[in-house]
Amino acid sequence: MATRPAYLRIATEEAFAPPDLVTLWQSMLADGTCDDPGFVSLQGFFTRSNAERPAAVLARLQDLGERRIADMDAAGIDRQIISLTCPGVQILDRDRAVAMAALANDQLAEACRKHPDRFSGLTAVAPQDPEHAAAEIGRGAHDLGFKGVIINSHTQGEYLDNPKFWPIFEAAEVLDTPIYLHPNTPPKSMIGPLLEAGLDSAIYGFAVETGMHLLRIITAGVFDRFPRLRLVVGHLAFFQGIAEQVFGL
Repeated sequence: MATRPAYLRIATEEAFAPPDLVTLWQSMLADGTCDDPGFVSLQGFFTRSNAERPAAVLARLQDLGERRIADMDAAGIDRQIISLTCPGVQILDRDRAVAMAALANDQLAEACRKHPDRFSGLTAVAPQDPEHAAAEIGRGAHDLGFKGVIINSHTQGEYLDNPKFWPIFEAAEVLDTPIYLHPNTPPKSMIGPLLEAGLDSAIYGFAVETGMHLLRIITAGVFDRFPRLRLVVGHLAFFQGIAEQVFGL
């Protein structure tokens, strides 16, 4: 039997999606109501394909119980920091986004309560309603026990450098809770050349889109306005100890 290391292995970027949200994505793809080519490309691969691997990924994405824990054990993972996968609720209209973010948070919080030594969670928010998103950050921190906030980069082509979104930053700074800026596929205004070359998602498009988002936040003066704000950028090299230093684990 292999000897376990003397340190905890914490997976810091573990995705999930509630079944209700997956069903909603599937209906949007089926009826063509979403004209975001990045969403169609990325989620279409997993939700439309009958191939064995995409189907297995989609099934695991929705699981917050024994199957996930079995996969963790098989991979030698002690704890996961779980967050709503891209594009999360940010592809939806405001009312559905707010409701679905709350549903996702409630389901994740229940899983964390059932498996407190294996799961930690990040609060999903709907930037479509910045004031409600700020309140949800508070609920996640105070009532649900989450360790940070997940935002899946742009919201239908809008970026967080716009001051209308700054109540989100204000709440995160006041609560001293980090925001995890997770990549998303580029919006339709910039995805064309990347999509043509098959470079629109994690292979390259994520880095282009989210790197630009971060630079927009910096050049807009967000960190001048909120100097204690902590922002984690996904799909980069996580430094040793990030789970302890940033998420408090």
